[in-house]
Amino acid sequence: MDHAHQLAPAADSPGTFEASGDWRIHTAAHLATDLEALTGTADSLDARNIEYMDSAGALLLLAAAARLGVAPGSLALREEHRALIAAVAEAQSAPRSAVRRESALIMLLAQIGSTTVMIGDNLLQLLGFLGLTLSRLGRSILRPSRIRMTSVVYHMEQTGIDALPLVSLLSFLVGAVVTFLGATVLRDFGAELFVIDLTSYAFLREFGVLLTAILLAGRTASAFTAQIGTMKSREEIDAMRALGLDPVELLVLPRLLALMVMLPLLAVAGMLAGLAGGMA
Repeated sequence: MDHAHQLAPAADSPGTFEASGDWRIHTAAHLATDLEALTGTADSLDARNIEYMDSAGALLLLAAAARLGVAPGSLALREEHRALIAAVAEAQSAPRSAVRRESALIMLLAQIGSTTVMIGDNLLQLLGFLGLTLSRLGRSILRPSRIRMTSVVYHMEQTGIDALPLVSLLSFLVGAVVTFLGATVLRDFGAELFVIDLTSYAFLREFGVLLTAILLAGRTASAFTAQIGTMKSREEIDAMRALGLDPVELLVLPRLLALMVMLPLLAVAGMLAGLAGGMA
């Protein structure tokens, strides 16, 4: 049926409007145009000739009834369309709850609270992981045959020898900068000679260990996390458990032992490199 005749006065019944045709979403634009041009009032609205209807059509039909002054309960409908019209009418009449906007202070406090809870959960997980690792380490020390020396040596190379150039370079440059700035400042007080003590104390007490720890945390620890995370995503850790192997002994302890051995050595290398940078 032509869309111009989808909503029009009934020819054989004065005071009655007739809706017919296809009342679905793809005809909604034409129906909305007809609805805007609709004027006057009607005693009834006959929608029994509507062949197809969806929620968009039901919404437009209720709007047409409201514009003509016809109550929704007075619509003449097909039996299969009654449930849809009733559902749409109920949704329209349902009270809309106002969206409550929290104040910025409440949102800030909520964010602080959720962050605190998250930090607490992470701390508990860290303590649990630390306890599990120490337990496995103690069991491995009592039974040295469980320690996988091949894996330990491999990770010593990865965490120590491979990191030595970066640790030495950074410590050398920091040593040179600290000495240069210290000499610049102390020169104004006539104490330029004490820059030797400044550099020595800085690297033997603080910078040597601190720079090494920061580099290992950023370089080595993140690499360990990525490796174990990839194994977790590929279900390799589950396969280890299925084979009766302990993932902590297999993956964590070799890396931990390698760090325990190489971290002091790298710290010494960082101290020497820092002193060399100060000399330069």
